[in-house]
Amino acid sequence: AQIWGGAGAPVPAMASTHRPPLHICAALTAVCVAIALHRPAVAAARPPSRSFADFESFWPLYVQQHSLTTTKLLHGVGTTLVVLSIAVRLGAASSLRVGLGLVSGICLSLLGADATASCSSGLPEAAVMVSLIVGAVRLYSGLPPSQTAAHLACGYVLPWAARCSASSATAGRPSNFTLPRSSQVAHFFVERNRPATFSHPTFSLIGDFALLGSLLTGRLPLNATSPAG
Repeated sequence: AQIWGGAGAPVPAMASTHRPPLHICAALTAVCVAIALHRPAVAAARPPSRSFADFESFWPLYVQQHSLTTTKLLHGVGTTLVVLSIAVRLGAASSLRVGLGLVSGICLSLLGADATASCSSGLPEAAVMVSLIVGAVRLYSGLPPSQTAAHLACGYVLPWAARCSASSATAGRPSNFTLPRSSQVAHFFVERNRPATFSHPTFSLIGDFALLGSLLTGRLPLNATSPAG
């Protein structure tokens, strides 16, 4: 069976026969959150480029890398569009399952981040993170892995494009909002920083949602260059 998504594109219907009941998904998510919050500290030697052991110490760097007002706004819009696209295409009930799967996957990914802390690159951590998120979303909602991976990719591409647009405008250069590759180039040659996604992919993903929440609640001013404002 197929359901129809935006722009007339068919979206494969999610299998519901083997999905656990919603209350079981919620209980499993609560367990994952508890595990993440109470995981033991890891004493592994960390490379200088991957020195952050917890999100609290990583957050100031994340805010610093999103210091421009326009960057924050476009970044928040990009994250919101990804969330809304899931809600519109899948409906409230299935979107809730996807959300629970995302939370569970991220929480378990923190264990993966600890396990790969000594790696010189964030690539092993990213592979673990994507696998856990895709697996949890698949278990809870039945959403095909390819669709989950596509949503994750959009969640990174849109914010990077937002950074490119904001940075190019600040530097007086033409904006290429629709070109993901140019957005990555902007990080190196316009903003003069290296995306934290490459070194701390799990913390970076958490930061995307933390930034959106901070903007919506007013805890982080648009002109802030640090969490303290």
